[in-house]
Amino acid sequence: MRVTLKDIADKLNLSVNTVSRGLRDMPDVAEETKELIRQTAKHLGYRKNLAASRLRTNRSYIIGVVVTDYSNPAMSKIINGVESVGKRAGYTIMTGASNENAIDEENCVNRMLEQGVDGLIIIPTLLNVSLLEKIDDTNVPYVLAVRKYDGYSCNTIYCDDVYGADLVAEKLYQCGHRSFLYVSGLKHISSDKERLIGFTNRLKSHGIPNSSMHVLQSNGSRIDAYNVTNNWLMKHSKKMELPVSAIFAFSDYAACGVYMALKEHGYRIPQDVSIVGYDNNEFSTILDPALSTVDNHFYEIGQSAAKRVLVMLEQPKEIWQQNPEQITTTPNLVWRNSVSTPNKALST
Repeated sequence: MRVTLKDIADKLNLSVNTVSRGLRDMPDVAEETKELIRQTAKHLGYRKNLAASRLRTNRSYIIGVVVTDYSNPAMSKIINGVESVGKRAGYTIMTGASNENAIDEENCVNRMLEQGVDGLIIIPTLLNVSLLEKIDDTNVPYVLAVRKYDGYSCNTIYCDDVYGADLVAEKLYQCGHRSFLYVSGLKHISSDKERLIGFTNRLKSHGIPNSSMHVLQSNGSRIDAYNVTNNWLMKHSKKMELPVSAIFAFSDYAACGVYMALKEHGYRIPQDVSIVGYDNNEFSTILDPALSTVDNHFYEIGQSAAKRVLVMLEQPKEIWQQNPEQITTTPNLVWRNSVSTPNKALST
């Protein structure tokens, strides 16, 4: 005989509604109670009847996640975070990639809406605000993650990138560095703008002049970061000493490209130049030397985004649309072996 929610409720002396909300990981149920419900459900062999649930609730139990690029390890962290919450609540995760292209982004969202997703989590290209307006016209709740549209009010979860870059600048300054290069990401995205602001503002507070802060524009990919760094190094190939002692890359992914270019030109990390990335991706520990970076907690951002969507699904549209939440995570430094004090020639 199939085990029902009522069987679990009777076993624990709880209401069927509490059991149901506990299995969906709703925040109004205490964590201890949710864990007890999950363990009891597992012990009794409970299996959710999705067909019945879909008929009863008029839901598909699918959450759509639109990421920027499947090849970027940071996106995997977000998807894994969403899945860890969604699966416990009985949801399947559908994914798509925009490839930083507004048309691809809109196609992904349209496909997901056609499939009847209950909610959406989007790492936006920030090139198509009209897409958000179209989603607003539906009854599908959505959350933006990692990036935000300035001036557009919607539910958003992102990292405090100004603070994260501030931490990098302060640490490098305390290590003795006085000349810097920032290898950027896409210049129109909020995270790139905020990392550059946080980095330069902290250095300016220490009296570092603009002439000692250089910027290389890239699209944030490993290949493009390699190309722009390689071109920059070609200009300095006749003098082995670089005009900067420290490089801050938009992401760990971009930092990989910087590593490649520096090593091809014979520069040692960190003896000749120090490097810091951003994102704390798993591969940053296997670079040689291991990359110092900033952990912006992408996995937790994915979890928080999924939890927010689940809460919104329980609310009337007017509540989550008129009272959107802006949730910020606080990053932290992860200091490894890619940074040292600058050599004497550069620090004088």
